[in-house]
Amino acid sequence: MTTVLISGLGLIGSSLARMIRKSTPDATVLGSDPDSDTSQFMLDHQLMHHRIDFETGAVQADVIILAGPVSVITTQLATLARLNLKPGVLVTDVGSTKAAVLAAAQPLMDRHVAFLGGHPMAGSHKTGSAAGAIQLFMHASYFLVPGTATEAQLDILKGLLAPAQFHYIELSADRHDQLVSTTSHLPHVVAATLMNTAQQQLAGEPNWHAGAAGGFRDTTRISAADPTMWTAIMTSNREAILGELTAFEAQLATLRQAIESGDQAAIHAFFDQAQRARQTLN
Repeated sequence: MTTVLISGLGLIGSSLARMIRKSTPDATVLGSDPDSDTSQFMLDHQLMHHRIDFETGAVQADVIILAGPVSVITTQLATLARLNLKPGVLVTDVGSTKAAVLAAAQPLMDRHVAFLGGHPMAGSHKTGSAAGAIQLFMHASYFLVPGTATEAQLDILKGLLAPAQFHYIELSADRHDQLVSTTSHLPHVVAATLMNTAQQQLAGEPNWHAGAAGGFRDTTRISAADPTMWTAIMTSNREAILGELTAFEAQLATLRQAIESGDQAAIHAFFDQAQRARQTLN
């Protein structure tokens, strides 16, 4: 029987627990989370067997999944590096940035403990264990950043998460962080900035919520995500995000100049380029 510790029982951690309970019914799932309501939900819905403190659960586990914010993950990796873990244990994470995580995992790997970086590319603006679901992650990409895990250990992880039918993609930590800074982190910055701008500009308009049509709601949906998690992401992937902000500001400046000069051809070209690029996602 396999014992799995999931640390962090929010949206992603609870979704992974659902996958494991479905794929491997005889596995023992331990959960560690500071929120008592979250933990009780997991117990009440039989998504885990026991709530346990992190260090106690870690030394019992065959697989350890770190599913908290990146700032918590890096701290926990330091803790794991000094514990007497089970032989053959696999430590993995689902953090949104990888370079900081891989650096924090190095002392653990130096002790010959298997580590594998991971990041499922799906989720929701909703938070908490009640919002978790296997369906949120069906057929999603799952980035793998190699550490010291063996192929056999990777197969174990894939087996545990099989119900989501992930598409696994291997890449370096730096490449991962650059990619997600463009496709995930920058969009959250844009959505939050748009939401804050609208609130500020329309603060005196009592009916402004009624004027927020579908496009506005779709564009700003992800600004409802957990600010604690996004603070950790902004600080752990700072250089890549700053680079994306510079590129985004240049795009805005191009459009602003075209609007100021009344250059209809340039305005059309701007939106045409965006339209054609967006159509490739379909």
